[in-house]
Amino acid sequence: MGEETRLVAGRYATLRELGRGGMGVVWLAEDRVIGRQVALKELRTTETERVLREARTAGRLNSPNVVGIYDVIVEHGATYLVMELVEAPTLSEVMTRRALTEDEVADIGLQTLNALEAAHAAGIVHRDVKPSNIMVLPDGRVKLADFGIARAMDDPGLTATGGIMGSPGYMAPELFAGKQPSPASDLWALGATMFHAIEGRSPFQRDTTAATMHAIMYEEPVLQRTRGPLADTIMALLTQDDTRRLTAAQLRERLSGATTTVKPLTPSEQTVVIEPVTTYVTPNTPTHADWDAKPKSRKKIGVFAGAAAVLVVIALVAVFLLKPDAQQGIAAAQPNIGATTTTAPSSSEATSSSSAAPSSSQASSSAPSSTPKSTQAQAQPPQPTTQPKPARKTVAITRYIKQGTPFHFSGVPGAGPPAGFTAENTGGLGRLLVNQEPGTKPLVACRVKGSGDHMTSPWPDCEGHDKLWDLGYVFNDRPADVPALQLYRCIFEGAHFDSLDPQCEGQKTEWSYGWVVTG
Repeated sequence: MGEETRLVAGRYATLRELGRGGMGVVWLAEDRVIGRQVALKELRTTETERVLREARTAGRLNSPNVVGIYDVIVEHGATYLVMELVEAPTLSEVMTRRALTEDEVADIGLQTLNALEAAHAAGIVHRDVKPSNIMVLPDGRVKLADFGIARAMDDPGLTATGGIMGSPGYMAPELFAGKQPSPASDLWALGATMFHAIEGRSPFQRDTTAATMHAIMYEEPVLQRTRGPLADTIMALLTQDDTRRLTAAQLRERLSGATTTVKPLTPSEQTVVIEPVTTYVTPNTPTHADWDAKPKSRKKIGVFAGAAAVLVVIALVAVFLLKPDAQQGIAAAQPNIGATTTTAPSSSEATSSSSAAPSSSQASSSAPSSTPKSTQAQAQPPQPTTQPKPARKTVAITRYIKQGTPFHFSGVPGAGPPAGFTAENTGGLGRLLVNQEPGTKPLVACRVKGSGDHMTSPWPDCEGHDKLWDLGYVFNDRPADVPALQLYRCIFEGAHFDSLDPQCEGQKTEWSYGWVVTG
């Protein structure tokens, strides 16, 4: 606001600031030659060659799902990228506001795949696919941004020794083992992104980089909100061995249309024992001798569960045909059909992203009947129990201010304000859950690096800033059983504060964290 208009290269007039970060400032600018608005990225870097490479890389791509780069300018010691103007929230921001449906996640995955296929066809790997680099327009279109660390696959610099670049929570396991970035590693990152989008949590992100790397190398994430074809597709992208991971063509076939038309695993894709074609051995890769000694894989469990379900159906049909009066006995035994499955929610429970835990009456019905067969037909159906649901443990969140500054801080008992902050008389910001439960996400207190500003964040890594304390948990969606209000992150004079007011008390609304308890 109030910024003086500058003219870059005698052509691009800056209008207002759109955002800033560690790499520089992005301006809304007008191209005075052809009369269109553009995004002008002013970079704080002396690596002019790297910037030129980024421009050449993105400039080679022709896809409606890629943020286009029009020009690169070096002027008065500053470097600028002239880019397509896309004013839309990132997928990360969308996920903080609401839960996404399976169809939305499949569509976002397919559009991001369009961008990646264009890049791979041009010989380019993106190397940093993640929710904050995917922009979601109001009409549902998706744009993949930030090819800043992308490299051509034939670039000699790609094989140079040194550290690997990318966001650890979305990097493929083979990269940590010394393999070079490839289309397969981009597809792993897309799988991790889709997992995050449908679950509301990153599959591998941990408190430290070392813990994140360990999770990627040795842990198998578990989907809780989705089952069926979309879940199978995501897990097929997160296959440890990159030679067995879904290809772009296979992924496109699965994601074409809505999730109801996504094709299930084919037998060729379910092949388990494949000798690796490289010297890299994936951790925990099963061998022929392992199958009898180790628990069955998730895919084999699915096959056995399907076979068991078929046998149960055949048995039920036979009982009905042979002895109609046995129906009540079947009804008593029916809840135990799923007893051989894992403890994760069933597909019917996981259809909705906000599915609740089974009620006490549902849980009681799963117990097998002990009524003797001779008296079972006369027994009255069991009365549902009405055990009260245990009260949630919550903690009040309070907003503090450092007098004479725009700096605020939101804290809870035991995670109070830094020195110099005093509580504001706002009536509080509601209450956070002490314990995590399905459909919630954490909030953490952070300190902005190089500033007296503090902020609350839904990301454990504090968006790259310094983490102070864990605060509690908020609901992703409005809970049905307790009164709740949305909690918003706001901007005041360039600093952060939290508010229950959607208009942020007349200031700039950044986003909603979710729902806090108010009763």
